Amino acid sequence: MRREIAPTVQMEGDIMRVSPSRHAAIGILSDIRRRGAFSRPVVDAAVNASSLSREDAAFASRLVYGVITAEGMLDNIINEFAKRPGAVEPRVRDSLRMSIYEILFLRTPARAAVHQGVDAVRTVRPAASGFANAVLRRVAERADTFPWGDPSKDRDALARASASPRWLVDRFIDDLGLDAATAALMSGLEAPPMFVRVNPYRATVEEAFDLLADDGAMPQSSPPDQACIRCDGAREAVHGQALERGLVVVTDAAAQVAPLACAPKPGSKILDVGAGRGTKTAVLQGIALGQGGPAEVTAVDIHGFKLDTLAVTMSSLGIPSARTEVLDATDAAVLEALGDGFDIVLVDAPCSGLGTLRRHPEKRWRLVPEDIERLVSLQSSLLDAASRAVRPGGVVVYSTCTVTRAENQGVVSAFLAGDRGDGFEVKPLHDAVPEDWQRFITTEGMFCSWPESGGADGHFVAALARTRA
Repeated sequence: MRREIAPTVQMEGDIMRVSPSRHAAIGILSDIRRRGAFSRPVVDAAVNASSLSREDAAFASRLVYGVITAEGMLDNIINEFAKRPGAVEPRVRDSLRMSIYEILFLRTPARAAVHQGVDAVRTVRPAASGFANAVLRRVAERADTFPWGDPSKDRDALARASASPRWLVDRFIDDLGLDAATAALMSGLEAPPMFVRVNPYRATVEEAFDLLADDGAMPQSSPPDQACIRCDGAREAVHGQALERGLVVVTDAAAQVAPLACAPKPGSKILDVGAGRGTKTAVLQGIALGQGGPAEVTAVDIHGFKLDTLAVTMSSLGIPSARTEVLDATDAAVLEALGDGFDIVLVDAPCSGLGTLRRHPEKRWRLVPEDIERLVSLQSSLLDAASRAVRPGGVVVYSTCTVTRAENQGVVSAFLAGDRGDGFEVKPLHDAVPEDWQRFITTEGMFCSWPESGGADGHFVAALARTRA
């Protein structure tokens, strides 16, 4: 297991004071819990407003994301040792979660983690310090044998090792197979890699690469094509000139396959369904420019504020604006009314997001299996409506950022087997990705990646060609 070195624990005689990074992490965790907020904006705001050193800020962030990722598993451990789990005060639970996470996942020396945890509990509820000491010492005694089983044979052990709910482990294994599922689940414990795509309206690939290097972003080429760049110096990239000046846009490498599958050309009439804040819209226009000129894009979303952001984004990047419409894309009649028939319809469907758990650590404990079935119904409605807006000879590209078969191959298969799927066929995507990624192409010719250590996220793409009216 990967080991991380914590900042030096501060000593005062036999008493340990809670380190600045841990103190900040507990405060952030409590804030996230009280507000029911997503972690990243809260962490960013808190760290930026703090006086923490860069090292302490990084460790505080790592603790917060780690605890949020493992929250349910950490609670299971606390509840196992607590006589009355429901009576554990939330602030005490925050501190215990953090210390147990350090012991089991960061392998912080037990003495330091236990004493820091006990001192943290003592600051919020002195009477609970004895309970905290007992719990943390029992965890420390068992740490060497964690995850308490063989993850390659025991699904409960894999759930503990990957800090995942058991139902999610079952789903991943059933849908991906044991090896891919294990890689995807374990990658969820890591910080997400950063990928960008060159904006050809502002720079060539070489110019963007050079400026990223000057920024200290440590760029390197990445699939799926020459315009995709991985930045190992993510912090430097975020604060660098290449991003600030719009030479690149941030987007996961596998997320770029959907626009590439659209294969837009100059003047192509494109309907971008679920356009959101416009990242894929920008990529579509960049690909079209590479073929000679911009496409004619209509971007639709049910949320007007997202389309407002899209317009600002496109303008700031120097990319030709898209026509925007706020509408319900499950209404086929509304989509058909937008035009005489589109060459390309890109459906970026709302999904469970299980391919992007590294970027949304709280999601694994907030989702329930029933959410997937509800989403399948919405996705099917979107694909059905989109199919009515594309002209004969055109293509519908269906895309998600999840790895479940139900939301991916299941939705596409049900569509093709139904009345609306008559006249459509799968357009294989082998030519849309390089040799390194051919393993993500299914036997049906669809793209289905899964997260791996240091690699791209999990995304699904299916191109459906309309062969007749």
